[in-house]
Amino acid sequence: MQRRAPRETPLGKTLIIANPVSQLGQGKRVAEQLWRFLSLYHHDPERFELVYTERARHATELAEAAADFDSVIALGGDGVVHEVVNGLMRIDRGARPAMGVVPVGSGNDFARTLGMDDFSGESSARYLNCERVAFDIGKLSLWDNAADAEGAAQSSAPDAIEYFVETFSFGLDAAVAMGTYSLRTTTKLTGNALYMASGADVLLRKFRPYPTRISLDGGAPEERRTFIGAVQLGPTYGSGFHICPDADPTDGLFDICLASGRATRVEALSLLLRAKNAHHVGSRLISFAQASQIDIEFLGEDYPMQADGERVRAAHVVIDILPGELTVLKPLPRR
Repeated sequence: MQRRAPRETPLGKTLIIANPVSQLGQGKRVAEQLWRFLSLYHHDPERFELVYTERARHATELAEAAADFDSVIALGGDGVVHEVVNGLMRIDRGARPAMGVVPVGSGNDFARTLGMDDFSGESSARYLNCERVAFDIGKLSLWDNAADAEGAAQSSAPDAIEYFVETFSFGLDAAVAMGTYSLRTTTKLTGNALYMASGADVLLRKFRPYPTRISLDGGAPEERRTFIGAVQLGPTYGSGFHICPDADPTDGLFDICLASGRATRVEALSLLLRAKNAHHVGSRLISFAQASQIDIEFLGEDYPMQADGERVRAAHVVIDILPGELTVLKPLPRR
């Protein structure tokens, strides 16, 4: 019997990096289903390789070693997406594989930006009809000591560098994101319900301002009594909250949302709830901006901050946009 020729695919040789315990153990089942579907459809199982993460940051190591692949698919929640991106950014741009996402997590905000938030095992065919699109990436230069970062863009090397594809945030919203870590195991909640439960807990027990000194694109620093701060490439965070509804990951600019001033717990809770459908726009406490570089000095200690759902620690951060630096696999709209 003559072997059937492999079918053409926008994926090419593909590595699937899966978190097997994501979404309470669903990750392994979905990963195996996706691998079988792609291998059978293309009549070429050797074109698709499936590997599982075994520990924190393992996805970064696996992605960094994937230069021989045409595509890398991150299967899991926002955490595995973040790790895969940071691994791919260690590969020279000319050899860097395209990245796809299969959302099997609680937030899945980058997947929403790609149009993949409704992924299920029956949706594997969406990877047969996708396009390669150049997306912007955010680069975080992090200093542990604010005094070491005076004139940070020109002076001492940062203590760490991280990359993100959807969001960097600090303040109450970051505390909410980090609060989901323990709640997802103790309550078994997912998605919006998980973030709302964490939000209620944070506002009751951890409500406070987070004073900052912020400069946009090298402008004069401005001190703010900030309680919510978000730097966005895509429009949503926190499992679909439209914090920067007009953000576009292909325009070469960050969209920034800051909630500053004196606010009560009730006002802060109202803002978070209204952000679900972008109804926070127009509030006296909210300001929006766009920039290609943001310099933030945190005028206090132990501020909650996160990048794509993963905790970040710093006293000073400089955030630079890298336009079109990552090629992503974006499914074409359904007809």
